[in-house]
Amino acid sequence: MRRPFMPALLVLALVLAGCGLGRSEYADDPDYKAGHSDGCWTATSQVPGDPESITRNEEAWKSSEAYRAGWKAGYNACVIRDRSGSMGMPDMPERGTGVR
Repeated sequence: MRRPFMPALLVLALVLAGCGLGRSEYADDPDYKAGHSDGCWTATSQVPGDPESITRNEEAWKSSEAYRAGWKAGYNACVIRDRSGSMGMPDMPERGTGVR
């Protein structure tokens, strides 16, 4: 005889397992948070070809794996995929600008 709670238990286990996906092992580390902030800032304000526009704590980059992981995650989360400002969306004439 099948127990009626087993499918519900399986679904609950899958949902709880999914909660950890995409979260870094360093997520609670202050170095990770600082790196994430610096990486996101770089992604949104970097001037192509100008290394001075990269925001990164070089000492932390060299010594802290958490900072490096946070910087990379922040950069990837905030980077504009193409520099046209479209956030990677295809240019579609019917999309319009929303301003009339």
